[in-house]
Formats: sequence, structure tokens, C-alpha cells
Amino acid sequence: MPQLINVPNEWIAFLVFFIIITFFIGLAEIARKVLKLSPEFSRKFVHVMVGILVSLAPFFLQSSTPVILLGVIFTILNYVALKKDSLKGMHTTERVSFGTVYFPIAFTLLVIMFWDRNIVLFIVAMLILAFSDTAATVIGERINSKHKFILWYDKKSWPGSIAFFLMTLLVVMGAYPIYSNIINNPPLPLHHLVTMAFFTAFVATVGEAVSKRGSDNLTLTLTAALGMDLYLSSMHTGSLAYMGGWFAASLIFGYGAFKLKSLSVSGGFGAFLLGVFMFGMGSWHTMLPLIGFFVLSSLLSKIADRKSQKDIISSKGSQRDIVQVYANGGIPLIFTIAWYLSNYSIDWLYWAFLASLASATADTWETEIGSFAKSLPLNILTWKRVPKGFSGGISLLGTSGGVIGAALIVSIAATMGFIQGDIILIVTIIIAGFLGSIIDSILGASIQAKFECAVCGKNTEKVSHCHQETKHVSGVLWLDNDWVNVAGSLSGGLIFIAVYFLFI
Repeated sequence: MPQLINVPNEWIAFLVFFIIITFFIGLAEIARKVLKLSPEFSRKFVHVMVGILVSLAPFFLQSSTPVILLGVIFTILNYVALKKDSLKGMHTTERVSFGTVYFPIAFTLLVIMFWDRNIVLFIVAMLILAFSDTAATVIGERINSKHKFILWYDKKSWPGSIAFFLMTLLVVMGAYPIYSNIINNPPLPLHHLVTMAFFTAFVATVGEAVSKRGSDNLTLTLTAALGMDLYLSSMHTGSLAYMGGWFAASLIFGYGAFKLKSLSVSGGFGAFLLGVFMFGMGSWHTMLPLIGFFVLSSLLSKIADRKSQKDIISSKGSQRDIVQVYANGGIPLIFTIAWYLSNYSIDWLYWAFLASLASATADTWETEIGSFAKSLPLNILTWKRVPKGFSGGISLLGTSGGVIGAALIVSIAATMGFIQGDIILIVTIIIAGFLGSIIDSILGASIQAKFECAVCGKNTEKVSHCHQETKHVSGVLWLDNDWVNVAGSLSGGLIFIAVYFLFI
């Protein structure tokens, strides 16, 4: 990237950026306290100005290290300020929001992924965050409540989402060619620029709409940058038709699962985004195992709900929401993105994807198949009988089902020829996936939050039971079953990586 100002030491440039960002934050506080401007106005001011400023970082810094450090520092500072209820000119909203924390997290991740790969995508994504998100907020706040909707948690509006979509179109079609020309990249043909802009605007709009407490600052930037990269990669490899097919398949998959009541509204949109990037970046290698997991696991859940009369200790039923979609598919998606960004040169990332998905499958199958056992399950730590549905409860039938589930996922990849290796590699992936589900059970039995209903006296994972708030009796309050599932899925992938580098 051409340097606008030659700074003798990049850490001096780092310090200048730090001071300027701090200045904007301080200016927002002055505007709120002295000029009596609304906190919402000062917050938008900081959002836009910082977004523009950090998009200029590549013109002053060559190394990504100071930029990453800048993002980490402001992530910590913003989190502390939010918890201490300070810097209200930057944090105050009508709802509880961690948007100011997600902002630097998104910035840091974009630097890690695109600083050396394609710096233009980093810049354009940050400008989308600065302008499109602000446009959606400004328009949305002026809209009658009858035009509002909730896909997951945050309230959005149709006019606000339309404003976000249109502004993203403008930013991509305007900023991408300008910054590409600055770094002497070959110009993108107009029809590809327009198509890429529409594709990016669509996935980023979904990423902005499906959010909780400001998480859209993270999801809209990542979906925008990854969307542009996926389009450009598909264009260069001549596979745009395949990418269009994966896009359509993801739409059908998400909508179909919603209509079949396997997924909630948020789950359907979450599955769409998961499919776009999982299928688009991993092709059949990731699509077939993922479809196998969701379809077979959903069928098992439906059968178990109808036939086994499971105890109501479980916090969720067979209709999965977006949290459950990403609790099971989020870690496999991360491995897929990493494999894609390595240009498919690191095979063990794909194998780790399979191990993490096998772990999610094993955990789901252990629960659903185990619910058919005639006897009550055993606590994996104490070996005492516990109610069906108890996190950390195991049975011979359920454990057998978990092994079969993990083996089935890996067998799909092996049968299609996606695993080029001997039987030892295949068995290792299966075992790693199964062990990940065991770690899931251990965490569920030990530190997962448990509650007790004051009305009926039953133990449950629900924060509300018998129409009343339940009492927290054990475990870490915020650590619910979804976080335990994430930990189990991650464990499966990490166990495989450790074994692979140590013994294979």
C-alpha cells in the first residue's frame, strides 16, 4: 500500500492513531456533556469517524502487528468502559449493547485475515461498518414500530435494512475500484463489480439483521469482507456458477429447515449464512458432512421428541435457533474459513473441521439416542443416576450412538475421497471427535449452569420454568449448554491437531 506519510518508526504511527481515536472519544463526551447533544448522536459520530480513520491505517502502517495491537487495546478499553458505565458519549444506547466492543474485535479479525491477503477488502469492509451501519441506525430510529422486526434478539426495521443494503451497494461499487486503482490492482469489469456488490450487500444485510446486543458490528464486517473475497476467488477460478449454486442451496436449506420446523426464524437465517460460506469455501468437502449432520440430527431430534417422552430438564427442543446452529456449526465454519484462506494448502485444517463436526454430531446423537434408554443415565463424574436430558449424563446406548454419529460424518468424507490418507488418519479423526463429545459431557456435569424451579422443585437448564424465574444452584451462571457445545466441538478439532502433530 502506498504510504501517504513516511513515518520513520511505525510505532510512532501507532501512537498517533491511538491519540486520534482517543480524541474522537473525548470529543463525543464533550459534545454530550457541554453541548448537550444526544448520546445517540455522539455515538454515531465516534462510529463513523473511527471507522474512516482505521480504514486509512494501511496508508500509514506496513506491518500488521501495531494495527492488531491497536484493535486489542481498544477491545479491552471499550469493554472496561462499558462495564464501568463510563464514556457514555460512546456507549449509551436505548438498549444494552456491546457494539463498541465488537467494533475493535471486527477490526482486529479483518487485519489478521486480509492485511496481507487483500488490503482493499479490509478497507471496504471498515467503510461499510462506518457508513452502512450508521445509515441503517439513522433510518431505523425514525420508523414507526409497525415496520420493526426481530430475527434473533435486536429489533430492526425494514427501511433500516433497505438503507443498509443500498449504502453497502454504494460503498462497494465506489470504494472498491478507487482503492484497487491506488494499489495498482487490475480493474474489475463493471458487471463483476455490480454482481459482487449485490452479493456482498445481501449477505452483509443478513449479517446485520441477525444480531444480539450489537453483535452486528462483528457479523456485518466479516460477512462483507468474506463475501467479497469469496466472489473474487470464484471469479478468478471460473467457479462463479458453482458459487451461485451454493448460494441458492443455502437459501433452500435455511428456508426448508424453517418450514419443516427444524429451525426457528433466526436459525434459518443463521443456517443460510453458514451455508453460503461453508459451501462456497469448502464445496462438497464441507457441504456433504454438514448436510449429513443437520439432516440426520434433526430427524433424530424429531423422533426423540415424539417417541421418548424426554424429561423437561433440557433448555431447548428440536427446533434449533441461531445460537444452536452456531454452537454446533461455528467451530467447523472457522476451520473451513481458515482452510480456504490458506488456499487449501493446509490439509490438517480440513481434517480438524471433520473432527469438530464429528464431535458436534457425537454429542447430539448421544443425547437423542440415549433418550431411548430404559434406565436413567449416569453422571459422567459421580456415576450417580440423573434425569434424562441432564447435561453430563451418559448411557451405554447414548455413548454407542455418539461413536456411530462421529464415524458416520467422517465416513461421508472418506467415501467421497475427501480424505487422502490411511486408516490411521480416519480412525484418529473419529476418536478425536468422540473425545470432544466426552469433554462436552464433563463440562456439562461440572461447570455448566444448573437451575432449580421454585414451583415444582425440578432441576433444569432453563432460566425460567413453570412461568417463573428459576434459582441458580450450581455451575457458572453464563455457561449454558450452547457454550458447552462450542467447547466440545472445539475440543474435537484441537485434540485431532495435537495428535496429528505429535504422533502422525
